Amino acid sequence: MRTLSKMNLRHCLAALALVASITGCATTENANPRDPWEGYNRGMFQVNETIDTVLIKPVAISYDFILPEPIRILVTNFFSNIGDVMIGVNDLLQGRGEQAFNDLGRFVINTTLGFGGLFDVAGNAGWYKNDNDFGVTFGRWGVPSGPYFVLPILGPSNVRDTFGWAADIAASPIDLVVNDPTAYYTLWGVRFLNTRANLLPAEKIIEEAATDKYSYLRDAFMQNRLNLIHDGAPPPGLDTSEQTDEPAAGQPEKTSAEPKPADVGAGTQ
Repeated sequence: MRTLSKMNLRHCLAALALVASITGCATTENANPRDPWEGYNRGMFQVNETIDTVLIKPVAISYDFILPEPIRILVTNFFSNIGDVMIGVNDLLQGRGEQAFNDLGRFVINTTLGFGGLFDVAGNAGWYKNDNDFGVTFGRWGVPSGPYFVLPILGPSNVRDTFGWAADIAASPIDLVVNDPTAYYTLWGVRFLNTRANLLPAEKIIEEAATDKYSYLRDAFMQNRLNLIHDGAPPPGLDTSEQTDEPAAGQPEKTSAEPKPADVGAGTQ
């Protein structure tokens, strides 16, 4: 039975998704038609950066310093294994049978032989780690992305992926299995913190490479979503400035772009 606190969280997620769809009033002249709300987006980006600098990053650095690397790897593997369930479900919804077999097989192997997913036995045996979610599923079904949209705390998104993110949370095994509010929010908090800590090395690279961090992250996000929807090979002429990114009709399905064995020390999904 659902707890009241978890239902309230779903209501918040739905409200957040609606905010994404009605924020069109915050428009600005922009060379990129995918980012017509740049005025709002840059403002929210700065708010997120401030919150991260003052609160989230220091806690993530402390987490990274206090916990030995082998323990952090186990935590990463545990949440990565949970993520494989919904990755496999989205594979099935997209008609990717072979990839679904791989991803759901990873979950079975790591849950049984990997002590509940603490060890990435499947990855070491050559079962590749993929990335998939409801936002990608909506894109494969032909739902347009809508404008780029920066979510509070969570960062880069778009209208379609904001609804997809809400669906990801609502359908998560954590949400479906864990009924105790304390355990529920603790798991989500640890997952968020562990993910932020895993991003610390990449952050240094971004700071050195980007003259405009906002544009750099926006364009990287857009390109990554196109690659996921089109199996790493967007149709010629389709780029991050275009309004539609659903798969071209009749395009043959390709395998995921350069799948790599899951690295036991890699970041979370």
